[in-house]
Amino acid sequence: MEVRSSEPVKFALKAFSAVSSNNYVKFYKLLRSTTYLNACIMHRYFMQVRNMALDVMNKAYTVSQTRGSRFPLAKITTTLAFDNQSQALEFCLSHNLAVEDEMIQFSRAAFQHPDITPSPERSLRIIEAKNTMTIGEVVNGGPLPPDVLHKASSSFDENGLYKGYTVVTTETAAPESKDVVPEKAELAESILKPADDQIMTVPTSIPTAVPQIATKVLYPSTEIKEAARGLFLEVIDEMVRDLSNSFLGWLRLIQVGSVEILHSTIERVVLPSIREIAQGVIDQEQHRHQETQIAEMNRRRLEQQAREEERQRQIMMERKERLERTVTNVMEETVDEVVDEQSRMISAAEIRAVEQQLKQECIERATSELHHELIEEVLMSECHHVAAEVIQSETELRDQRLAESERAVLMAQTARYLQRWYRVYTKRIHLKRTLLTFPAAPPNQTAAEQLKVLWAGRTERSEVTEGHHRRDVTLDSPFGIVTGRESIARSILKVHYLKNLRQQQAWSPLDLPSMLSNSFHSHHASGQAGKRQQHHYWKLVASLPSGRSHDKKVLCDWLTAKLQRGRISEGIRKKQLEDNSQVETLSLYSSKVPHISPSQLCTLSICTKVMAGSLDLTHQPQTRHQLLGTSGILFGLDQPSQDQNYWQQAKSRLDSILQAKPTSPPPPVVIALLDWPATEHAQSMCVERLGLHRLSQMGLVSSYCFMQLNGDVEDPVNNQELGECLEWLASRCAQPPQLSEDSLKGYLDTGMTEFFSLPLHEDARTRRDAGLPEQGCHHVIDLYNATVRHLADVASSSTLTSLSWPPTEFTKTDNQTELPDPDWNASDTMQLLRDRMLSLILPALPLVHEDDEWQRVCDLCHGYLATIPGSHRGKAPLFARVQRLLEKCRRSFEDTCYLAYDAPGCEPMAGHVPWTRIIQECIDYVMSTVQSHDLNGDEGKQMTVYYIQSEFDSFKIPQTWKEALHTTTEDSFLQPPRFASQVAAVVQQKQTEFMERQLEATMIEMKDIRKPAVSVLDREPLYAVDAKESAQAVKTVLSSAKEESKMFDDLLQQWLHGTNEMTSQDGRTETDSSSKSPASPPRLEQSLQDLTLAMESERQAARLTELRLASLLSL
Repeated sequence: MEVRSSEPVKFALKAFSAVSSNNYVKFYKLLRSTTYLNACIMHRYFMQVRNMALDVMNKAYTVSQTRGSRFPLAKITTTLAFDNQSQALEFCLSHNLAVEDEMIQFSRAAFQHPDITPSPERSLRIIEAKNTMTIGEVVNGGPLPPDVLHKASSSFDENGLYKGYTVVTTETAAPESKDVVPEKAELAESILKPADDQIMTVPTSIPTAVPQIATKVLYPSTEIKEAARGLFLEVIDEMVRDLSNSFLGWLRLIQVGSVEILHSTIERVVLPSIREIAQGVIDQEQHRHQETQIAEMNRRRLEQQAREEERQRQIMMERKERLERTVTNVMEETVDEVVDEQSRMISAAEIRAVEQQLKQECIERATSELHHELIEEVLMSECHHVAAEVIQSETELRDQRLAESERAVLMAQTARYLQRWYRVYTKRIHLKRTLLTFPAAPPNQTAAEQLKVLWAGRTERSEVTEGHHRRDVTLDSPFGIVTGRESIARSILKVHYLKNLRQQQAWSPLDLPSMLSNSFHSHHASGQAGKRQQHHYWKLVASLPSGRSHDKKVLCDWLTAKLQRGRISEGIRKKQLEDNSQVETLSLYSSKVPHISPSQLCTLSICTKVMAGSLDLTHQPQTRHQLLGTSGILFGLDQPSQDQNYWQQAKSRLDSILQAKPTSPPPPVVIALLDWPATEHAQSMCVERLGLHRLSQMGLVSSYCFMQLNGDVEDPVNNQELGECLEWLASRCAQPPQLSEDSLKGYLDTGMTEFFSLPLHEDARTRRDAGLPEQGCHHVIDLYNATVRHLADVASSSTLTSLSWPPTEFTKTDNQTELPDPDWNASDTMQLLRDRMLSLILPALPLVHEDDEWQRVCDLCHGYLATIPGSHRGKAPLFARVQRLLEKCRRSFEDTCYLAYDAPGCEPMAGHVPWTRIIQECIDYVMSTVQSHDLNGDEGKQMTVYYIQSEFDSFKIPQTWKEALHTTTEDSFLQPPRFASQVAAVVQQKQTEFMERQLEATMIEMKDIRKPAVSVLDREPLYAVDAKESAQAVKTVLSSAKEESKMFDDLLQQWLHGTNEMTSQDGRTETDSSSKSPASPPRLEQSLQDLTLAMESERQAARLTELRLASLLSL
């Protein structure tokens, strides 16, 4: 209750109530009365409150949708807490409200909510004026505490021994307790673990206010200093005494407990250290001894290698000498032959050179003579030609001078004639003007004729007044004259107002939302109901020619004014919208238009841009952003000129716009003919010169039409033509692409579940029901890799790269979350996304045979895990999980063998490895390593994947998986041996091996037993013969037990009872008397008894675990 009734909470509730109820007056009243910190918090809501306040004021001060009102700009500045009128002016212009003579023209029709609002600056007049302190004092709520510097102190004494914490007491001394000595246990505990209440404190002196004394007494400064010095010395003595007492107490405690702590430390630390050092020395000596042996072996091996190398070196030296002698002989012979040949070649070359030089000299002499002759001939001909030209030019110059003299004479004669004619003409004009002055000569017409000429429409009527006829000779009555003059003035004023109204209507911006709403009804009707269909985006790009003349500039300015609505600040244009000298954003706003019915409204966001001349494609990303999401193109084309490059420049300008944007969907184009003559072949010429048919066939343009604009911008026909063309563009614009979006992890999980996990689990269930082993590892890896490649292809599809969506300007507006980032389908982004997904592909597993040994398969699994990309530390949990799976599989197989067939020590083979679960663990690991954060490196923002659902569903199952499914179907119908049968086969094999080993061990023991018996009882040959026959009989019985395991138990029972009845070769049954002989050692009987008891206990355990065996066999 205390918190809710506090002043800060009450103020926060008041501010929240003012914002939620649109009470801007109360909001700014609270702002002016609150503190600086609260004002800074309320500054966050300035733009929201100002938008709502301006909307409320616009509706309150206007009468209807068409009639507006004027409001002072200064009052808006004061009411909405602007620093100056320029900020208020920019804010009103961003809402499309006109401002004239410091008066705001409120209008409900013109008012709009801008998509991008300028960020408000902190008000210097209201908020910053409240700040009279530093920021630290404002946050602290008062003056900052003095900075206390930490004084360093040592925790060790001059001998380097630890003396404990240094406790600095305050001025209030604690009671002395130096005589108190704790017990040994408490002393050790207090030394090893300081108490919690031992807190280091630093004395601080806070100056207190000294009360003023009514009567001021003056003291000498020396006395004041002496008194202060005495006080300081007393305080310092007390502090030193207290500190000394505390230090002495600590010193006594440390002296008492240091000896015991030293002994315990030596026993606990030094003795293990000595053992470790001794062990280390022993290990070092052993290692040194081993190194000495290795060094000796290396020395011997090196000596042997040196001897061998020396022998090889001698052999090589002898061979080298023989080669040198042979080479010397061959070289001498070769040099002689080469010298002879080169001499012949040099002499022949010299002869040819001399002959060539003589020939060249002859050619040069002949050429020089011919050259002189040709020069003489040419000079003679040129001299004749020059002389003829000089004569002709002189003749023409003479004729020209004669003609000029003739023209001068004619001009002089003409001038004399014109002067004479001018004098006569002026005389006649003077005479005519003299005759026209009053009084003139008597008229040639009567008064009636003159009146008829002056007033041709006068009616012949007369009035009779007092018997006299008075003819009506006046034009009109005085009242009629005044009325006529007023009518003429009203007509002139009406014409003036109509002209102004026509000019305003011609230059006023188009109401695009109401004009285009009908064109979007078809999109609402055909599209599915959803969030995207509740918000439409329309972007128009107008391309106008550059370097325009004055007449064409007026038309281009008129088009710009018709498409511009509202005002966007220069900061927003350059920083957020990336406008430049070629591209300018004219308008960016949203409006509510009727949906399917007038009661249902949807949002229509409109953006218009104008471009001058051809685009500069050097800045490809910026140009792509300017044209991304274009719904229509208005291409201005001025009147053709005599320039030969006119059509080439126009075609290049159109191609640059279409190439700078993605190709899908192709936009409609309107060709605006600016003040073209009305001819029939103008449109056909434009189609041919601009190549519109070619662009339409290439898919760069969906459709095109023409718009004729005359030079009179105030002509209503131009306005009507422009409106119809814009409606045509809106009706031809393509619907936004139907994209599905999901985070990267969600997208991978969905794809893996649908295309990998479900088919794999269905196949596993089919194989489990049919009693088949798990699917082959290679088929599972192929299916997984095919799924990863399909997901990567869908997420980085060329269809997505060619999409021109969304309009970049609307992604940078306030509170815009439904549109993707402008660079979502850029080539770099798509390549990075594809690389991240393809990094999930698992490497191929080496070929594994079903009959391979278990240990080899385990080593193969570990080697395969090492090939998976990732760090060793990150893959440690993967190794542990796979090891647990293998160990669990081995234990389950051994338990099954032991419980079902009473055969311990069975080991599975490669066919029993759970490959599906091992590969699933690998997949989970690589899925956890994928980088799902945003491209900008923001860890808190997940990367979003956009894809087309039809491409996502078009997954093609790999051929290897189809073959695996076909094999599963065939094997399930053939009913192969189940898992229990496989286990039985393995058990039979292991049992056979076990019995063979037991037989060999038994025979060895019997030989060891019989040998001393024969040596001792050598006088009884009959006993030896009987023992030999008994051993042969035992061997025969055990060999027959290999086929039937039950015979093994009977044999053990016979050995236990001592009556080993065996069947001899002649069919007689004999009893082995050697078992009853005193020479039979008791060790064999004891071992047989232990074996019998062990087997009996195993049988009992097998009976108790029959239920578990049944459950395992059912699996």
